[in-house]
Amino acid sequence: MTKPSAACAAALKFACALAASVMLLHAMPAQAKWNAPWKTGDNALVIDAYEFNPINWQELASDERIAGFINKASDGMPPEWNCGKASGDDYKLCKNRWWKYSVTKELYMTRREMAKMKGLLWGAYHLGRPGNPRAQADHFVDFAEPAEDDLIALDIEDNTDDWMSLSDAEIFADQVKIRTGRYPVLYTNGNTARYISDNKAEYPLLSRLPLWYARYREDITGKFPEETWPTYALWQFSSMHNCNTRSCPYRVKGAKTDIDVNVASMDVAGLKAAWPFAELLDKPQAPQEADPAMMVASIDEGTKAEIAKAAKPRVAARSDTPENDPAEPVAGTLAAAYGPGEPHAPLDPLQILTQVARTEQTAPKNVSDPAGELAEAVLDPAAVEQIGDHVETLKSAISYAANEIDRLFIGRAEAATRPQGLSGPSQQLDEMPIGDRRAGLGPKQRSRFLAIVESAAAAQEANALPMPARVLSQLGPDASERGGRVVVSEAQRFAGLTQPERRILRAFEATR
Repeated sequence: MTKPSAACAAALKFACALAASVMLLHAMPAQAKWNAPWKTGDNALVIDAYEFNPINWQELASDERIAGFINKASDGMPPEWNCGKASGDDYKLCKNRWWKYSVTKELYMTRREMAKMKGLLWGAYHLGRPGNPRAQADHFVDFAEPAEDDLIALDIEDNTDDWMSLSDAEIFADQVKIRTGRYPVLYTNGNTARYISDNKAEYPLLSRLPLWYARYREDITGKFPEETWPTYALWQFSSMHNCNTRSCPYRVKGAKTDIDVNVASMDVAGLKAAWPFAELLDKPQAPQEADPAMMVASIDEGTKAEIAKAAKPRVAARSDTPENDPAEPVAGTLAAAYGPGEPHAPLDPLQILTQVARTEQTAPKNVSDPAGELAEAVLDPAAVEQIGDHVETLKSAISYAANEIDRLFIGRAEAATRPQGLSGPSQQLDEMPIGDRRAGLGPKQRSRFLAIVESAAAAQEANALPMPARVLSQLGPDASERGGRVVVSEAQRFAGLTQPERRILRAFEATR
């Protein structure tokens, strides 16, 4: 009897443990995306590679979980294409850089064709370096030539002086938006992602880019900055740092252990629907203030009764008899807060006009009115003259303001676009009538000026996210000692423009 009882107890204990495990799994479904999701067998995988990774495309594509391939495109600034000014070792180094750039471009285009032939999603990333971020963005777009369904990403390896600064990264993303109509995905490590999340007010654009998260550990529960990014677009969990011949989180067919592997927070079908992650994350909504009506509605019935009781004398006070006018204030804090306020006499517009005119005369009764009750009120002639003076003063002020605005904007623009022969000291534009000033412009110059203004307005509307003033101004030296940024001289900015176009741009900048 003892042995069967012990067996039953052991079986019962095992069944309870199994049931508890099943319940725990059902109660914690969200934890899977933070704790080794690549082990579930459902989450899609994406490979990303640089130019030195050998790929066997036939074997790689045989893994049905691998849904996409991201390739390194550009790196910092393009090399100098003209090496004629260099000599000796500098000349050899210049030629070598250009040769490497050409080979990398050819390899990139070949891999893109191979990946798409195998039915894989395609993406490209730029490795951000110190230097001009807008020029780097242009280099990336020209190199990658992204299609509408290609993922584009900016790689910021770390928040140190060795890589593009976060402020420059916002400028880079803004330039990519101007060139392609969409923002890139942000690739970065855990420390940098946490820093951006903690300082999202300083980086309003980076904190809304879809995040490609790099962290080589199985469980990131409590580590991932969920307060800024609800989830990751991709999580790079395997690379040469934690994959070798003895141990590897995930071995990719057709590639060596130094290949980078990423997991998505969704299955293959979901990843194809979300690719290329072209939308900004929703901006966090500020907490709504409490609705006063809901506050009143939430008080208890006893308080409502007291308020109604306190309001009764106020209702009676609407009669014209002086004895019904309550002289004592309503007692009680709640009644004072939620009860009816003091009555206020309404404003009578007719009475106000009468006080302004200060006099009123009644015209003879209209003979067409059989009852003889219709009368017409007219103002005193002196009052009419006084009001007329005010109207004329107002009209003069409006005309003066309009002329000043017209002179400020059009005067500067036409001064810049007027031919040289009409800009001498004998013809000061501010002293000339507006019509004469406009006559000095030819039709082509006027249309060119309007085209530039409209183009600038369209470019401003195309920027979906307002950039910080410190980013847009791009003036002055960078105190971070990371080298030159985006300070451009006037000669560089107007290079390639004709003289009339330069005058137009200077005039437009003067009005901003």
